Amino acid sequence: MPTAPTVSIARCDDYDAPKVYAAVKKALEQVDGIHKLVGQNKKVLLKLNLLTSSLGPEYAINTHPSVARALVDFFQKETGAEVYIGDSSGSLRFGSTNKAFKLTKLDKVTEETGAKWVNFDQDKFIDIKKSNGATLPRFRMARTVKDVDLVVSVPKLKTHGLTKYTGALKNTLGVIPAKGKKDVHIQAPKPSDFAQALIDVYEEVKPHLTLMDAVIGMEGNGPNAGDPRKIGLIMASTNGVAIDAVASSIIGYDPLSIPTIRYGQERGLGTADLNKINVKGERISDVAIPDFKKPGNIAQDFALNYLPGFIFAKLFDVSCESYSTVYEPNCTKCYACIKNCPVQAITPTGTDGTARVDKEKCIGCFCCDEVCDYKAIVMERHALGKVFLRIAELLGSEKTR
Repeated sequence: MPTAPTVSIARCDDYDAPKVYAAVKKALEQVDGIHKLVGQNKKVLLKLNLLTSSLGPEYAINTHPSVARALVDFFQKETGAEVYIGDSSGSLRFGSTNKAFKLTKLDKVTEETGAKWVNFDQDKFIDIKKSNGATLPRFRMARTVKDVDLVVSVPKLKTHGLTKYTGALKNTLGVIPAKGKKDVHIQAPKPSDFAQALIDVYEEVKPHLTLMDAVIGMEGNGPNAGDPRKIGLIMASTNGVAIDAVASSIIGYDPLSIPTIRYGQERGLGTADLNKINVKGERISDVAIPDFKKPGNIAQDFALNYLPGFIFAKLFDVSCESYSTVYEPNCTKCYACIKNCPVQAITPTGTDGTARVDKEKCIGCFCCDEVCDYKAIVMERHALGKVFLRIAELLGSEKTR
């Protein structure tokens, strides 16, 4: 019988460097087989989450530099590894990934430790071809991901307006350089298809290890426009499905209502059954946050649990079907939304050149919402989705906020 995956949970009250290092070390050392996995003198890539290139660590959007530093120190000191730090920012503005690197103060980490920075937008790439039937049959990946010995995914625990929750499974999307992420949304415009595409990418990367920054997470309309929320945890696992199942349950979700988790389990990449996951360190019940605010445009858990796949996908798509609008008083005319829109649905034609969305072109992919640092993007649900959620509320299911 396959061995039950381990997810370790360690408390960490804040980003004080010694506290973070102690929690990271504890979380990693509780993972079964970690020392055999890491070995000695290997090349290790820390694949961070650097979504924004405009807002600093205090906004709880990007992986915190204290967590990155703790991981660099651990792998250098404990294993003698050569450490690389890499990602591709969610913004397509020129130089955004390097800006995110500096804004997150990772330049200080590399200067002090000798770790190497890899901008995936400028890295050599390899073309990935998936087998027939994949939602994302072709995509480009930063070459460093395949050149190292160990890939460590370092996501931030956040909510997400489209996929409900973002963590280990979604974090691997950042291995796709720059405009390649636009192509993912064009090839997979429906929410359920996009979730499947994310699993296509994760399946190809399949990180050897995940270390989740859940010290300060994001609640509400994440992954960029929500609010920081203290969770006080560092989590680790060798299995992305399992750690996402545990993390999402801590913030009040049923794991199987999260499409990426469900699809990851269906493809045999791990289990979302909490009874089949070996949780070490803190107990889920002791660290759970039942009042963690969810996105205002999510599908309700009751309608998604335990349904056949095609019904699950249909209901998820209906409940999430949205289009973006612009709240003009908050628009700064930075036009990050215009640059990031994969279908060119946004133009500077509003009042005084503010951004405006063509509702008919918009595919509701949340690309604009993800990169707007000024809360100027408001996602509106289509009529059928509003009816669906009203029914959910009347039946007494989880309330939207």
